[in-house]
Amino acid sequence: MRIKGYGTGQQGRPGPGRERADSFRARHSIGERIKGRVLRRDPSGLYWVQVGGEELLARLEVQTEPGDALLFVVRALVPEIHLQALQGDSPQDDLPGLVQRFRTARAAFESQAEPLFGVLARTPPMLSQRQEAFGLALRGNAEAAGLFAQAQALLQRINESLPAGHGALALYEPWLLPGVRRQEIIRKNTSNGFVEASLSGFRPACGGLELRLMSRAGECSLRLMAEHPDKTGPLQVELAALVRDGLGVEAQFLTVTKLAAHAGAGVLSELLGDSQLWASGGLNTRV
Repeated sequence: MRIKGYGTGQQGRPGPGRERADSFRARHSIGERIKGRVLRRDPSGLYWVQVGGEELLARLEVQTEPGDALLFVVRALVPEIHLQALQGDSPQDDLPGLVQRFRTARAAFESQAEPLFGVLARTPPMLSQRQEAFGLALRGNAEAAGLFAQAQALLQRINESLPAGHGALALYEPWLLPGVRRQEIIRKNTSNGFVEASLSGFRPACGGLELRLMSRAGECSLRLMAEHPDKTGPLQVELAALVRDGLGVEAQFLTVTKLAAHAGAGVLSELLGDSQLWASGGLNTRV
């Protein structure tokens, strides 16, 4: 997909195409489905398409005419924006669709369970205590419990949709860090005996964050990235306490750095790179 006016403006300032690309990234996530409409054919053979509020110049490999409505799935946001065009009604049970449905269910649960998280935040950073407190709180909130069960059921279907031998397990354990919203976890075993866990989410003081944890008997190292790394002190203390309680070792923070621009798509997006590619056309842009 090429964005109209892409390039660098006067005196090195970003041109309108760059601004459109940044705006698109800020408003959309990998796996999301976006409705679009074919506007007109360009003399170059490409098509002008209205997608997500933006007018984009795109190569389409599906049979289409001006005025046709299309559905696109966001396949990648960096280094290139890549949308895949779907013809007709698309099933919601493919991997990108399940990820989007899980995120919708998670958002509904977290909104309903906000008072519950306030109570959990006052619980000491000990795994068993937090999980027990979470279970007790859910039993007192039937609506939140139902929404949580829905999110977990979708997560199970995501795991069942992964290719055989993928080796990854997607998890949602909101009791671990009750101050973190939009939490996603991927855990897998590595060939050298480590367990690798990746966690993403949002914490008001830190902004978007990602955590990479590597552990095996007697050792655990962490790499923490956040939009505001200078605000992660309390989070580091909490993580160290959880590692100490759960693994019986002291956590070693290898790096605490700034989260790269546009990196906060959520770690579940990493699973989509191994999902089956659509056979229909796509949109692609270099930014």
